[in-house]
Amino acid sequence: MDEQAIRDVEQITGMKRGTVPFTYLGVTVSPKSLSIQDCQCLVDKVVTRIRGIGSRKLSYEGRVVLIKAVLSTLHCYWARIFILPKIVVSKIESVCISYLWHGSDHKKSPSLVVWDQVCTPRKQGGLGVRDFHVWNLATIGKYAWWVANKEDHLWVRWVHAVYTKISSLWDYTPGFGCSWAWRKICQVKQLIKPYLLSLSSEEHYAIKAGYQWFKPDGGKVHWYPWMLNEWIIPKQQFICWLIAHKRLLTQDRLIRMGVIQSNTCFLCGLQEENLDHLFFECPFSSHSRKLVGDWCRFQIPQQNCIRWWIELRQAAACKKKVLAMVLAGLMYHVWQCRNRCRV
Repeated sequence: MDEQAIRDVEQITGMKRGTVPFTYLGVTVSPKSLSIQDCQCLVDKVVTRIRGIGSRKLSYEGRVVLIKAVLSTLHCYWARIFILPKIVVSKIESVCISYLWHGSDHKKSPSLVVWDQVCTPRKQGGLGVRDFHVWNLATIGKYAWWVANKEDHLWVRWVHAVYTKISSLWDYTPGFGCSWAWRKICQVKQLIKPYLLSLSSEEHYAIKAGYQWFKPDGGKVHWYPWMLNEWIIPKQQFICWLIAHKRLLTQDRLIRMGVIQSNTCFLCGLQEENLDHLFFECPFSSHSRKLVGDWCRFQIPQQNCIRWWIELRQAAACKKKVLAMVLAGLMYHVWQCRNRCRV
């Protein structure tokens, strides 16, 4: 439009001329594909939530809740609207990993448990955190589904008019002149093609179902009933999860890392410290277990009490939940006592 026509529109409507990109409903609106710089505000929002006053002193389990309820939701909202660059998703994931294990957004030291394991469901030994990269693929699969089924969207009509023409999406291969976003959709189309072809004409693509297809069930771990007990205090549950994975920083692991030279148990000072000794064989742990067992009027054996609880069959469901809560609290406080002695 010429300048005079623009001024006339502004005068008649009372609107002002704007510039792109601009922010609408919390996301950046641009006529072009979003660049890494355009998505930086999403990374900044994640970092701002982490640096907030309420998130500084959270326990491990509190950080997990914040990541699942707030940080991953921010990414989910953007991913449903735009095709996010892979490097942006990697930045968000890196910030969340650092926050989970170190309470900060910039530390790069190793994690106690790999992120892929953290992003698996609790029944499979994880924490149920959403995998950002896999969710990104699942949301892109939605666009491939639209194009393949010729959904009644203006964007889909434009894609068929400009790119696919009369050919089917399954036989189409993007050329070098295609946009980055369209080539990304075609790339994901090849990955998710078996799942999309398995859907009937009455079924519609769901991002959650696509996510589960990209990240299939890996089988249940034998100790998951103990970890899924809602009666256990969350921060104690997280420590027990680390114990089940054998990822606590006990003396034997610190020696292998080259951090310390001595491997004497801080609680008894008699034997070398490892998970089995600290929680099941140490005189301090054994005495504590006996006192707690007498208080509960239930004899807890000296062997691995986690395995004993899993194999327990004769106890009622309510009593078994109480025992799981007691054992989790016992191991949590043994770990806290050990840490105080180490300091």
